[in-house]
Amino acid sequence: MNVDELQERLGLVQMEDGGYRVSARESTDLEFKRELTLATFRKSLKTIAAFANKTGGCIVFGISDKPRLLVGIGDIGLDEGVQSEQVSQAISPMPTTHFVTIELHGRDLGVLMVEALPKPPSIAIRDIPGGQGSDPVLRKGTVYTRRRGQTAPITGEEFSQLLIARDERTRKEIFTYLNRGRDIGFDQVVVADPRSGEGDEEKEMTFYLPATAAAEMNVIDKGTLIEEGGSPAYKLVGNVQLATPADKDPRNPMRAKDAADAIRPHLIEVFGEAFPWSYTHLRKAADHLGFWDDEAGDKTHTGIEPINNTTLYYGKGRDAVVQFAKQTPDDFVEVVGSRKTQEAWIAKQAQAQVVAEEELAADD
Repeated sequence: MNVDELQERLGLVQMEDGGYRVSARESTDLEFKRELTLATFRKSLKTIAAFANKTGGCIVFGISDKPRLLVGIGDIGLDEGVQSEQVSQAISPMPTTHFVTIELHGRDLGVLMVEALPKPPSIAIRDIPGGQGSDPVLRKGTVYTRRRGQTAPITGEEFSQLLIARDERTRKEIFTYLNRGRDIGFDQVVVADPRSGEGDEEKEMTFYLPATAAAEMNVIDKGTLIEEGGSPAYKLVGNVQLATPADKDPRNPMRAKDAADAIRPHLIEVFGEAFPWSYTHLRKAADHLGFWDDEAGDKTHTGIEPINNTTLYYGKGRDAVVQFAKQTPDDFVEVVGSRKTQEAWIAKQAQAQVVAEEELAADD
């Protein structure tokens, strides 16, 4: 999201005193918060889960309530690493989020964008109490949804429809995989143990898919060929296991989260344990290096898995990001770090310089 997109989304109206009023209302995919503190962010966790269970959405921090005005978050804000930690500890599966700070009319706003889960629901996995006499911030085992701009626990029928929609997407994905296998070649979708003759109908069959495709699939039960009205069709009726011969791919592809995890130990060597690092930071580094100038990736460092359009980072891309961090750590922090992370790094370097000068003086 950029400045123009955010301004349009908020529907800003300039007032006589020079300030700005927000005319947009909270909706199924939009919510406002006044501050970006730990307490406020925790109160947003159920909304993050609700957005993930619907069609996605964004939370804009720095908007006051009654009246709804553009006030900004000032110098107070949570680092992306803290945000990710809070989400991962409270919600499962963890939705994909992207956080940006955007300056609008002299005020900094924090915008947290939440992607819809491909396989909802996202469920609260811990209790977070509210203040005395108030409702809990988060209730363990609860599935949240959005209604008329409000976050609330899901009802029985809503939950039923959510599962029906998820199952329908799964069925469509299965046949999409099979059709794409036909189109792109069955070296991408390989039947490893085909049935060979009579009596094999109940035997297990294994499909080998690229790792990123298999990770998104559910186990499918039953598969037979049926004919209705003279038209043949496949009905899935057996146990299909999904495996991943990723070791045969010389590019060594990894999904974004796995790639970020693989890079993390190298960053700890350079920046220490406290350095915030996630797949969103990895994307910033890769963007800066030009690996995503094409939306499909450059095919050498990055790419898109051809069956389910999952973002991939190849071995050369991961190595390049590591080298970027090791060779020019100052530039690396400037590219991937938040303002708070950059300030902490500058302070750490300054302290290291002082220590080095004192040691040099002592030697003399």
